Amino acid sequence: MQPGGWVDKAMQIGRTGMFNIIRHQWSKWNLKEDGNLIKNLKKRGVDDTDALPKYHYRDDSVLLWKAINDYVALVVNHVYGKSAGKCVSHSS
Repeated sequence: MQPGGWVDKAMQIGRTGMFNIIRHQWSKWNLKEDGNLIKNLKKRGVDDTDALPKYHYRDDSVLLWKAINDYVALVVNHVYGKSAGKCVSHSS
């Protein structure tokens, strides 16, 4: 990001403020929690379809996440065998 670029022009905090936010959040980010869609939705309290109906981001992304997870598990099991598949999580 260049000084005086789109971030400085479009955001009141500017690029310095944006970098500060990124630095702060990055220090708290955890792959096992934040990098897992299902766990992240639960952590943020938006996983309950009854409590929060028609949350399209959750509804659509969970379907995609499960499809990708199933595909990766299938490929890993095929290439490396069933014992290696234990490393691939089939659940949330």
